[in-house]
Amino acid sequence: MKEKRLSIVYVILAASMWGAIGVSIRILSQFHFSSIQMVVARLFVADIFLFGFLSVTDRKKLKVERKDIKWFLGIGIFSMLFFNTCYCITVQLTSLSIAAVLLYTSPVFVMLLSIPVFKEKITRYKLSAILLSVIGCALVSGIFSSDIGQITEKGLWFGVCAAIGYAFYSIFARILLKKYHSLTIISYTFLIASVGGAFIGDVPGIVEICVKAPIAFVTIIVSALIFNVIPYILYTKALINMEASRASVIASVEPVVATIIGVLIFSERITVSTVLGIVCVLTAIGILNGKQN
Repeated sequence: MKEKRLSIVYVILAASMWGAIGVSIRILSQFHFSSIQMVVARLFVADIFLFGFLSVTDRKKLKVERKDIKWFLGIGIFSMLFFNTCYCITVQLTSLSIAAVLLYTSPVFVMLLSIPVFKEKITRYKLSAILLSVIGCALVSGIFSSDIGQITEKGLWFGVCAAIGYAFYSIFARILLKKYHSLTIISYTFLIASVGGAFIGDVPGIVEICVKAPIAFVTIIVSALIFNVIPYILYTKALINMEASRASVIASVEPVVATIIGVLIFSERITVSTVLGIVCVLTAIGILNGKQN
């Protein structure tokens, strides 16, 4: 029971950090980084930290079997690189709160994938929580209000794609956790994602910007630690003792954090529907936690 409660705390902490990632995106945008450059830079720096740490503390965790490479490629390319890139683009096209809530329609996709892959049971509590979570996302994003004009068609599509990519992380991670340590999974996830991103991103451009503006490099380092290394360690560790669908719903606390940050730091508007959406998300989390306890 203690481990399950800790898992809940891990997910909430991870989601809270992710909810604040839009701040670094806005800052890095001022240095004219493209969306893919931000993703590649953060993943590369995060990977250096993780591989460096494991090389010094436990090199055995860096060993993986050849037959499992396909799963690492899946989690690195089709999840990590894909959803991070889509999320960055969504933030630039819409707002912090809208980008976050679109990302957190992912519980629907996680649930649909978990049924055949993990044979997870779909209870009325879980369905109610997911429904409330989706409604909350819709309310916060302004779909049911006069602010719908803030959501562009392109921004909406990138947001949904980010949600699908994020859903696959929970699926691939749970599969790999049966055999590998969470640090092993995260290290190779970041490595594969950063290498893949290097083929479609302007790496020389990243170096040029960092040389001209050292503060940009400092921002990347801090962002990699706070928004990549720490939260992914927490979230992946939580999946050991928690169903993927449950974790994805609890992680929907991110829009709450993103909305608060958007209002306090970037003066984004908060409406009645936004508040109702936040209440729905928190209620969904409460339903799952209450049922588990």
